[in-house]
Amino acid sequence: MIDVFMKGKSGFLKLLWLGLLCHSPISSAVEVKGLYEIELIANSQSAEDRTQAIKQAMYAVLSRVLVSEDISRIPVVQQALASAQNYVKQSQYSLISTDEQPDTEARLLRVQFDEDQVMEVMRKSQVGIWSEIRPQTLVWLVVDDEEGRRFYNADIMPELESALAFASKLKGVPMIFPMLDLEEQQKISVSEVLGADSRNLLAVSARYEVTSIMAGRIVSKSGCWQGEWAFYFDGKIKQWNSPCLPLKAAVIAGAQGAYDVLSNYYGVKPEPSAAH
Repeated sequence: MIDVFMKGKSGFLKLLWLGLLCHSPISSAVEVKGLYEIELIANSQSAEDRTQAIKQAMYAVLSRVLVSEDISRIPVVQQALASAQNYVKQSQYSLISTDEQPDTEARLLRVQFDEDQVMEVMRKSQVGIWSEIRPQTLVWLVVDDEEGRRFYNADIMPELESALAFASKLKGVPMIFPMLDLEEQQKISVSEVLGADSRNLLAVSARYEVTSIMAGRIVSKSGCWQGEWAFYFDGKIKQWNSPCLPLKAAVIAGAQGAYDVLSNYYGVKPEPSAAH
């Protein structure tokens, strides 16, 4: 993590991080939009349920911009969650399809927080912050279910495509996927994605000119998905497994691992004296 003085608001920070990235081993950085807004389900439109939903929304937003193994233990985060409504810039309810949510009182709540206000509080603490300028991660994903073991294919796996898009947005980790054209399929097999020898995987990935590569396999069990993951970045490998979870949660477990590595590397930690 990098220590810097943070004096301005989001415009200054964007320029600062862009400058840092120019001197980092990164060639595929993109600007992630909407880090400070989120959609979630509120049980009803009552004041109590709205307060609870906004608190959950604030936690999710802070979880994709702060650098910490457990943000719930950070005092400034606890304070922000306790007064989450004070940071709301806009909020709007919308109806949910009865197929998705049989409870007719439940509503989809879109919340946008005031980025400058949130940053003003967070920059006074010793919490590391990851900007919206983020590297793309190349994701090699193998699906193992009743149809066999094969590479992820968005065209024939819409539910998984939706889960991946959700996880990418939830954690603010931009993902791209291999083309898997004929040449690529001849060079790499599903067994090599999480094999002991990663040299071929990294060699095939070179064409995408990314600095972060994630390899994963999700296995369908009885009613859940078990995940196995490896993340290649900065000459190091991080490996982890996720327990049997619903599909969306299993994919989020992969995105979380990527977030942890990248946010620790690119996160900016303010100095205590940078309060003005």
